Amino acid sequence: MAPDAGIFEHLGWYLTHGGRLYVDAWEPKLPLSYETTGILALLSGGDMYRLHLFSVVLMCGAVCAIVGLVVILVYDVTGDDIVAPLAGLSMFLLPGFAVRPAYGFKAKYLLVLCGLLAIYLYTRGYPALSGVAAAASVGYWQAGAIFPLIVVGLAIQQRDTRALERVVAGGLGFTVVMLLPVFLLWHSAAEMVVQVVLVPLQTEEHASLLTRVVAGVVHFKWASPFVLLGGLGLVHTVRCCFTDDHDAAGRTDWWIPVGAAWFAFLILFVDFETGGYTDLIPGLAFVAIGVGVIATVLRDRQQTRYLGATLALVLVVNVAFLGSVGVIFTPVETPGPEPMSDLETHDLPEAYDEAEPVPDVRYIYWQRIEPSTCHYRLSVMELRWLDRIDSSVDSRCLDLGAARGRLGNG
Repeated sequence: MAPDAGIFEHLGWYLTHGGRLYVDAWEPKLPLSYETTGILALLSGGDMYRLHLFSVVLMCGAVCAIVGLVVILVYDVTGDDIVAPLAGLSMFLLPGFAVRPAYGFKAKYLLVLCGLLAIYLYTRGYPALSGVAAAASVGYWQAGAIFPLIVVGLAIQQRDTRALERVVAGGLGFTVVMLLPVFLLWHSAAEMVVQVVLVPLQTEEHASLLTRVVAGVVHFKWASPFVLLGGLGLVHTVRCCFTDDHDAAGRTDWWIPVGAAWFAFLILFVDFETGGYTDLIPGLAFVAIGVGVIATVLRDRQQTRYLGATLALVLVVNVAFLGSVGVIFTPVETPGPEPMSDLETHDLPEAYDEAEPVPDVRYIYWQRIEPSTCHYRLSVMELRWLDRIDSSVDSRCLDLGAARGRLGNG
């Protein structure tokens, strides 16, 4: 189990045992991830092993669905039944993409799944369901906000008022349902605003642009040239959108470069924890689509076959050898089981070594511990926030008024 999977799955279980999100447990994401793991916890009957298994199965299903949606959307854009599967397989250009589901729940997979599903549903004539899926992508991570804008933009471009109304109605309806527990069950709306809105604005990553780019190369490893190739495909899509050259894409395919630009902006300038690769997953879908577009531009089928063979070689290295055989790049880490005694204490970053050590969240999960304080996991972002408001780990989760007062005094 990955530590962040422990957070998602423990909180889902905790909510089914009376825990209140944002009051009893600090969390800078919207509630849908924890409502999802809460449902899994109910289905598991409180069995922690079964809950983790359900989470792994859900993530594996999400990977398959994402690849399938990329294939379908690229075929819709290009009409080419050869390059569409190449684009779908390009999702495995990031070695960790196929590895991370084995370690438990990760919201970013469901963000991508719901976002691509929203576009697919709209193009198939289901605007209300498209709005629901787009809202769900935001519910899993705020960065998914681009997907509601995309489906609304598609409706506006087609001048279809009825579809636009259904998109908005579906999105708003789902959002209301998602937030009902916050207002009626947990009574934590003010705390949610602090943790979901204020915290990300006050604790952003300060890595330099060069550091972020280098980290991207390190995570993509030998597949990095294909990322550049996908970027060329995205540039070609932009050209097709503004000219009459519709050999690979058309004017209605503007959503491809828009989505790619959004996630590239987040990675390069806003939110990229350079030590891990999972922040790259949302943008990876658009890189894969870009690979499909550039493959369509290759008029010679022999060139397409060469591209496919090279891609297959890279994918074999990524899947079979976890991205590298140890030359230049190191393989993706696949940590094995850890003794429970090793998880009883969790070492904090050196900058926060004055704080008391806390149990690893995986220990809390497997021991079914109900925390006595909302700041029980002490992630890096959480520690930055506590430092920003000059508060201790034993303090309660602040509501909006108290947080604004602390920030004003700081």
